[in-house]
Amino acid sequence: MRRVSLHLVFGIVFCLFVAANASAQVARVFLAGTGDDAGDCTNQATPCRSLQGAVTQCPINGEIIILDNGGYGGATIAKSLTVNASAGIVAFIARTITVNIASTNKVVLRGLSMNGVVFGDANGIAFTGGGTLVVENSVIAGFGLGGSGAGIRQLAPGSNLIVNNCELRNNTAGVWNDTGSDTNSDAVVENSRFESNADGFDANDGAANVSIRNSVFTNNGNAMDAFSSLQTRLVLIVVDTCTMAHNSTGTAAGTSGAGSATIRVTNSTIYHNGTGMFRQGSGAIESYGNNRVLANSNSSTFSGTVSLQ
Repeated sequence: MRRVSLHLVFGIVFCLFVAANASAQVARVFLAGTGDDAGDCTNQATPCRSLQGAVTQCPINGEIIILDNGGYGGATIAKSLTVNASAGIVAFIARTITVNIASTNKVVLRGLSMNGVVFGDANGIAFTGGGTLVVENSVIAGFGLGGSGAGIRQLAPGSNLIVNNCELRNNTAGVWNDTGSDTNSDAVVENSRFESNADGFDANDGAANVSIRNSVFTNNGNAMDAFSSLQTRLVLIVVDTCTMAHNSTGTAAGTSGAGSATIRVTNSTIYHNGTGMFRQGSGAIESYGNNRVLANSNSSTFSGTVSLQ
């Protein structure tokens, strides 16, 4: 029987340990207000200083961990990764974060505090490439003021946007689906608040399926707006367990030409708006028959009903 050298066994084990340890380190990049982008940001003792610096050093599918309060600037993200600021940390971002990823990639942005008033950028988060973008536990305010823009702007045909537990306020649009394409894009909004935006959620003339659930829209111009100008650009917004109150318009659906724009509402409250439901062209706002509509100054009648299944 052949005997295996203990030195050989030890060498193999040591190499595997080193490789595993290096892999664990590389999976994480640290970011802090006292950091330096020129350092080794995979080491918690030498974090990066800017979000862009951390994105550059972060490997594919890695995680950027924000360690303390600070202003971290904007960034362009072109690979799958997660940016994570834990509860209690103020990760302040005043410039645009551009997410331009391939269809198989996913980016998660969690725990950010974004304010566009400082520099006047048009968009807080510009989602310009396909794939999936998840925005969680974040506040996005003050983008697009005096012009065209949004807190989150979904520009990528075929993309998938998920917004959960966020507050979007004082933007031209809170979330704007603006692909201008016949290729469908998807958006899901849950547990979020839209306040004092020109439009809360705007799906404007690009094929889109949108689901908005358990969210509040208040003091906006349009709480939500669906618009289509082409038959190939169907826009559908399904609203479930939401409150639209004290807006200029609760829901708005409009078309031109052969466009198709529909908002379907279930288990929701539309009240104390200037206009409860605004329709233009063949735009439709339909009820599942279980909503509460009251005290709107004008237009409190759905265009039709659909059956619950």
